[in-house]
Amino acid sequence: MALDFVAGCIGGCAGIIAGHPLDTLKVHIQSGRGSPLECTKALFKGGTLAASYRGIGAPLGGVAGVNAIVFGVYGHTRRTMPNPDSLTSHAVAGGLAGLFQSFACAPIELVKTRQQLATPRENMPTGALSGARHILRTGGIKSLYRGLGITIVRDIPGFAIYFTAFEVMTRGDQSVTRVFTAGGLAGALSWWVLYPIDVVKSKLQADIIGRYSGSWDCFMQAIKTNGWRCLTRGLGAVTIRAFICNGACFTAVAWTERIWQNCASEIAVHTLVQAAPISETTPSDNTDRHYDI
Repeated sequence: MALDFVAGCIGGCAGIIAGHPLDTLKVHIQSGRGSPLECTKALFKGGTLAASYRGIGAPLGGVAGVNAIVFGVYGHTRRTMPNPDSLTSHAVAGGLAGLFQSFACAPIELVKTRQQLATPRENMPTGALSGARHILRTGGIKSLYRGLGITIVRDIPGFAIYFTAFEVMTRGDQSVTRVFTAGGLAGALSWWVLYPIDVVKSKLQADIIGRYSGSWDCFMQAIKTNGWRCLTRGLGAVTIRAFICNGACFTAVAWTERIWQNCASEIAVHTLVQAAPISETTPSDNTDRHYDI
């Protein structure tokens, strides 16, 4: 199980670094700050990636815990089921991993969203911990966990689809190319199915003036104000991000597992050689010898 935790941490970091700029673009589009082209121009106005990486501290700082939960719960749950290799086992384990990680993911995503959308007048700190303390100080623990319910609704089916799709596409072929492609497609598929829920979650977590009383109220107001099309706003950016981010994540996980297993095999062989009796490693004194007379 330790391998699941370590691989998940490394894979999560790789995915976040690769996909955060597109995640920032997604949040800006979802919040109604303009078309994808307008938001892209605004983020890269200074000619650097600094604005697009704003808010990365929260997810990167918490990725160790979140991905340890995801891959740890997923791997442990699947191995304890009667038929670990069945697609049902992958789906159940993925859904349970999504449930558990939601409790860590919801506050991290809230801090990230607030920082990504912050204006200079809001005095929102840029650091992950300082951002969380700012939200706690101004709104309390309830404010930090705003959007937890809809995060759970998104992540249980999302991770069930995610891990099941990846398993289907990699059975019989664990090459680097297949792992990256399958991870990217699995991530994109889960986002395509559940993207409208994520749009509502982002709007709810970005609300700092109390416009919405809850997830359902946020959903109804969004439809009333902007129509059904608002639920797919930013889908193009998130599809590209999901492919890159999840492809990088699963590839890093696969590499970590292989390195771990190779190291474990070398250690085991070295231990066996050291523990072998002298008679098994050196010629016996009773060996027939031929001498020239």
